[in-house]
Amino acid sequence: MLEHYLTAFSTIFLPQNLLALCLGGLWGLMAGALPGISTSMGVVLLTPFTYSMSPLTAFTILVSAYCGGITGGSITSILFGIPGEPSSVPTVIEGHSLAKQGRAAYALWVFLLCSIGGGLFSVFVMMAATPLIANFALQFGPPEYFGLTMLGLSVVSGLSGGSVLKGLISCLFGIFLATIGTDGITGVERFTFGTTILLGGISFITAMVGLLAVSEILIEAEEPFQQYKGSVDYKGMRGEMPRVSEFKRHWLILTKSPIIGTVIGALPGAGATIAAFLAYGEAARSSKNPEKFGHGAVDGLMAAECANNASTGGSMTILLSLGIPGSNTTAMLIAAFMIHGLQPGPLLLGQRPDIVYGIFVAMLMANLFLLGLTIIGIRLFLQLNRLPYSVFSVAIMILCVVGAFGLSNNMDDIYLMFLFGLIGYYMRKYSFPIAPAVLGLVLGNLAELSLRRTLLLSLGDPLILISRPISAILLAASIFSILYPLFKRPKALKSV
Repeated sequence: MLEHYLTAFSTIFLPQNLLALCLGGLWGLMAGALPGISTSMGVVLLTPFTYSMSPLTAFTILVSAYCGGITGGSITSILFGIPGEPSSVPTVIEGHSLAKQGRAAYALWVFLLCSIGGGLFSVFVMMAATPLIANFALQFGPPEYFGLTMLGLSVVSGLSGGSVLKGLISCLFGIFLATIGTDGITGVERFTFGTTILLGGISFITAMVGLLAVSEILIEAEEPFQQYKGSVDYKGMRGEMPRVSEFKRHWLILTKSPIIGTVIGALPGAGATIAAFLAYGEAARSSKNPEKFGHGAVDGLMAAECANNASTGGSMTILLSLGIPGSNTTAMLIAAFMIHGLQPGPLLLGQRPDIVYGIFVAMLMANLFLLGLTIIGIRLFLQLNRLPYSVFSVAIMILCVVGAFGLSNNMDDIYLMFLFGLIGYYMRKYSFPIAPAVLGLVLGNLAELSLRRTLLLSLGDPLILISRPISAILLAASIFSILYPLFKRPKALKSV
């Protein structure tokens, strides 16, 4: 193991990987901080440009963008009261209240230090837990993989927003998209409508760029974004740095919140938003001064920021060890793995330890680099947020077109991208969540192949799925994951 880490560190410090680390982190900060762009969209837009990179360089820039996006979402939340990310809503509540009291720089310091601390904690957990989980998962066969994909798909109830039915319809639509193309077992054409364009199936990147990015631009064009809300007082970073004693006073919050964030991040489909709200709710419940919450409670800000950044390591842990996306963004990263001919899961650690340990080191370095990048970038964001959204939308559309065309230098991909953009637009208009469709598209093919291989092994007997302990437990967990949110939803999320 030590030699793998030494190799990973020596590789990450190559010039091209250090450049990828900086560019990915800076792009992630911008994507998270600028309203109208999200971490998921930032990773989606960046993925096509990694096609010609080496796998480790590609994942260095992508995981840096992932960590940077979660961190950057809090910048505009504090300065302007605009949540760059859904996970930054608690930061708006407490951080912007502090900013309106003339303590913007103080709130920025608290957010920054807690974000980096939470991120580093989850990275160390990821380093320790991923090999252990992966070794256990080597016992998996087709029945266990089917149970695993069902567990991944079951998180649709957590991604569905207000309507589980609409989330289910969206997920089934994504699964249908995964069936288009050539059958993976028989080689028969399915739903190609006599055209060669669809023989290879629907490209993950094309569909995700259309559903997420293009549809967002169409929605914003219809209802223009209110681009500027007025700047808060900003006294400078040096004079407002919090003292060590302030962090010591809130040591329990700083201990609990990263643990909550890492655990919630490791639950499929939960992600940073639920982690931030649960940690924030726990901080309010255990606070000696609950009346301060909503009016600039520092412990509330600390809890939310520790948790949402800690969720990144938790999500990456189950992605690398089990191949299950723990959040919307890690679902997008599965497509990046497939682009480079890799399958995230228990076999990856044995087949390509250089990639897995490289990702560990990249995430560790990304969190350290983000400390400096965020300090440098805060003044830039103060100026960029004065621009109207129309400027951003044009730049995003250009990136979408270039990214879709660059996949195979084929105009058909651009046409499909705009088609999925229209589909995503109407899904948003009629309140159908897009994340379940993306999840269905990503996991649908693996679920189908695993089930059919299982039935081939058992000569058509479906009882094999419940006769093997691991697959039975995973299927039971899938049923529980679907039913639990129907009966009990965290109070902190009811208003989100």
